[in-house]
Amino acid sequence: MKIIFIAGPYFGDGKKETIQKNIRTAEQYQITLANAHIPFFCAHNHTEHFEEKANAPEEFYKGMDMEILKRACDAVLAIPGWETSPGTREEVAWAKENNISVFFPKSPANLDEVIAWAQN
Repeated sequence: MKIIFIAGPYFGDGKKETIQKNIRTAEQYQITLANAHIPFFCAHNHTEHFEEKANAPEEFYKGMDMEILKRACDAVLAIPGWETSPGTREEVAWAKENNISVFFPKSPANLDEVIAWAQN
């Protein structure tokens, strides 16, 4: 079983509306993968609005996400806008440096390549 790490911007400009939009965008990719029975991890929902619920710095979450990627995931799915996120750029770079597959779909409807890879 291959696990896809969904990576993309979370905080953006830090506004609540931006964070909510980023979470819901990532969720669309999760739904598509779940409907295809492809396992995934997505930090967006794993720690949804923890910037309000918990007292931990952003670096804590970045470190945790990186450890999950390193220990449990077989590929990275970088959602559009990933280039604007320092944490996502680090995740993509680590994946490339460690010969982990990285996918750059244009939308949740464009996951055929990811699904085919995960099913092989």
